[in-house]
Amino acid sequence: MTLRAYRSEDAAGILSIYGPVVATSSATFEYEVPSLEVFEKRLAAIAGRFPFLVAEATDGSIAGYAYGTTHRERIAYQWAVETSVYVREPGQGLGRKLYDALLPQLAERGFLWAYGVITQPNPASIALHAACGYESFATYAAAGQKFGQWHDVHWMRKALNEPLPQQPAPKFAPAQDPRS
Repeated sequence: MTLRAYRSEDAAGILSIYGPVVATSSATFEYEVPSLEVFEKRLAAIAGRFPFLVAEATDGSIAGYAYGTTHRERIAYQWAVETSVYVREPGQGLGRKLYDALLPQLAERGFLWAYGVITQPNPASIALHAACGYESFATYAAAGQKFGQWHDVHWMRKALNEPLPQQPAPKFAPAQDPRS
């Protein structure tokens, strides 16, 4: 398994992981699996600003991915980032490896907080985030509906840096390959 920065040719492999999550679970509130064209543009926009890592299996397939993305649009929120991790085969420790590589990149770029936003129930995601140093701080009751059921959304956060007066803006640039 190799962890590396996202490349545009990874989009189809990532969609093969994400698509079934959209179609069969409430882990994302997205209702329809995006087309590959739409998904490629979405991923390119994320990777153009934030660290975006993929786990490539020895056969060249994508086994998982993790990235940071915009927390909120207003400039005052620029020091906070939402993180996501998805893996093809949960429970193998790959999510932890991806976060262990991603979170230091976010810290190095000057972000202060990483937020995990977890649709409930999802005890595996809560456990992963806790193992990576996130702490629970809020649950939004009945925050979204999917498949005819209301779901709570649990928020967790991890401090990446200490806030300073006149904090410099974080660096928005493509992720560095964790092998370098």
